[in-house]
Amino acid sequence: MNLRLASVVLLLTGPALGGTPTASDQASGPTPLAIANATLLDVRTGKETPDMVVIIRGDKIERVGTSQEVTVPAEAQVVDATRKWVIPGLMDMHAHAGSSYEVPVNLYLAQGVTTIRSPGGNISLLRLLREQIDSGKIVGPRLFFSGPLLDGNPPVWPDGSFLVDTPERAQSTVNFLADQGVDFIKVYNNITEPVLERIIVTAKQRGLIVAGHIPRSMTMTRAVDLGMKSLEHIRITGREMLPIEEAKQIDFLPLGQREPLLWDKFDLSSPKFAGLIRHLVESHIYLDPTLTIDEADFVLGPEALRNNPNNSVLPADWVKYDESLTNPIYAVPDKLKESARIGFKKRQEFIGMCNRAGVKIIAGTDGPGLGTLVPGYGLHHELQLLVQSGLSPLQALRAATLTAAEALGKDNELGSVEPGKLADMLILNADPLADIDNASRIELIIKGGRQYRTSELLSHTQ
Repeated sequence: MNLRLASVVLLLTGPALGGTPTASDQASGPTPLAIANATLLDVRTGKETPDMVVIIRGDKIERVGTSQEVTVPAEAQVVDATRKWVIPGLMDMHAHAGSSYEVPVNLYLAQGVTTIRSPGGNISLLRLLREQIDSGKIVGPRLFFSGPLLDGNPPVWPDGSFLVDTPERAQSTVNFLADQGVDFIKVYNNITEPVLERIIVTAKQRGLIVAGHIPRSMTMTRAVDLGMKSLEHIRITGREMLPIEEAKQIDFLPLGQREPLLWDKFDLSSPKFAGLIRHLVESHIYLDPTLTIDEADFVLGPEALRNNPNNSVLPADWVKYDESLTNPIYAVPDKLKESARIGFKKRQEFIGMCNRAGVKIIAGTDGPGLGTLVPGYGLHHELQLLVQSGLSPLQALRAATLTAAEALGKDNELGSVEPGKLADMLILNADPLADIDNASRIELIIKGGRQYRTSELLSHTQ
């Protein structure tokens, strides 16, 4: 989890961007917005239909159909999308928010990320941030959050977690967070099995799923059997695949040592891996690989992130702040760097295997950060890494739209361009199924019926 970085107290205020036409309040009033002559991508089927019309009234999609089926209201504001593609707004399912330092979350919106899911953070700041975004005081993506992560003893992040070391504390903590309005519960490395079991039972009673890391004391299979529904990162413990005495020597090492050592020993062709993947499919869990943070930690390294041109869109003070955040947990010893690079490729291969088997994959970054983790830019990089791992462009887009909405329990409101859903969508200048990079060629962003342009959102960051 990228708690090296703080998240999100946005720099932009007001319901729109300085009165510019593309951020007007028209669409949220009685005047409808019509997108005409578009090629609409159905992320559920992959079908691309030309000459489509999308009618938006307020913050909802009212009608969708061909120009022969849908008449554009005379009073509508019309956006001509000739030779352009319409897709749902994108979702970053692992984007940290709710710490005290300011991060420009307008960058998420500038890159077409209309929703983020924050697995961790200060509950009060998260609540305030969501209220400000929802009220229009801040321009940013829709925000879903867990609040503080729940960890055992000793907690890995003492200042960013709740210490939950008994089943009784597990029950009271989950109920407290539910009362505070969280959308799910996040667990971390040192949770014990009895505690995890009580967390899951209590969360289910409160209508919440449990997401997070696989606790280091148990297997992924056991955590899934207990009821975890969203697995963050690809954190397979040694005890899942290795003899227990060998696993004990590795499983509790710091991340930068543990993962290279484990993946050096893992055999993807083994029956154990085939059985694990089959179990993930049968259990209908969601797997959030966060390949972007793994690549940053195990392949690119801090210098490459500092020198990445994406950083040019960040405020200078924020870049300096990010560079000051280091943690020995992530350090990869020189003798393990080659193993770390090979291990990352093996994790990508594992994701390809999961995808082919039918595991539900969602797209998250574990940002924000520098370089490939810059807000918004990181999500597009994650889509690229998913395609490199064997997903088709359609499957990668689905991981950031419809499947992501399903993991949030919001697929009746988000994730596709259909009547009755919230009007979150992108107008693209090129076909994203031809090349996933085209998902970043954004002409117009629409969130809740309001229009934004990338250039205007970026101009308010500098």
